[in-house]
Amino acid sequence: MSERPPIAIRCRGLVKTFGRRRALAGIDLDVTGPQVLGVIGPDGAGKTTLLRALVGLLEVEAAEATVLGYDLTGDVVGLKAHVGYVPQAFSLHRDLSVMENLRFTARLHRLAEDELRARAQPLLERTGLAPFVERPASALSGGMKQKLAIVNALMPRPSLIVLDEPTAGVDVVARAEILAILDSRRHDTLVVVSTSYLDEMTACDRIAYLHDGRVVAAGTPDELRAGAGVELYRAWGDDPHVIARAARELAWVAETQASSEMARIEVPVATMPEAAVVRRALGALPGVRLVERAAADMEATLRALARAAVPGAAA
Repeated sequence: MSERPPIAIRCRGLVKTFGRRRALAGIDLDVTGPQVLGVIGPDGAGKTTLLRALVGLLEVEAAEATVLGYDLTGDVVGLKAHVGYVPQAFSLHRDLSVMENLRFTARLHRLAEDELRARAQPLLERTGLAPFVERPASALSGGMKQKLAIVNALMPRPSLIVLDEPTAGVDVVARAEILAILDSRRHDTLVVVSTSYLDEMTACDRIAYLHDGRVVAAGTPDELRAGAGVELYRAWGDDPHVIARAARELAWVAETQASSEMARIEVPVATMPEAAVVRRALGALPGVRLVERAAADMEATLRALARAAVPGAAA
């Protein structure tokens, strides 16, 4: 592999169309240095298309689009030597064993057999795949297939690894192992991962929120929470479901949810009255014993971002 390139992504007006459908409608994105970047957003927002574009799998148009110093609108052959990609669907050779798949990738990257084993063995042991190196990929469980795909992507020691929903549908143990592997790479690799899990979003260094093919918000989880413009209240009482229904009738309440213990109430800052008025109004709801204000969490933040991204949506 050639000299390690600068770790950076810079996109200005990145566009991708499929026929008449514009999947990416002008992506603006700047990422510099090793970190975990979470790409999030509703279904159809363009997440998978963006990830495929970043690894050079799609022809795109842009005012500027560089990844690791390579122009995405030009020749991206050199880029692929520095990138590991894990798509949603398992894409390795199902008829080859675990080790044969890794050996195939090693040959593509011109790794000698001893280097292959030196790099692969720690990853195989960490993922629990070491006892199954002779097992065909087709015979692996869903979680094991996903771990193999990640080991395969990491083995060439890429500067950038891109993963599309890597923990979707895997068991709890496999999910924890996958997250631990990605966390261990955040200090020397740019990890770009799409996810729909709130805890995974919160664990990212930075987040890019997509809607209709555009990045409508980007920053650290704390920055997104602070800028979401939503206040979160919790109302404790005898029947949280009754409280949640009653709170929903208040004109300045955007969202309510009820658990077995309390009602969760989200209030957009733009339309809310003074905090004292909010507390009094919530405290007067049927059966409420206690009202407390809580820091906006990622769940409230995502809903606020979704509302803000839709023209004409209620604040």
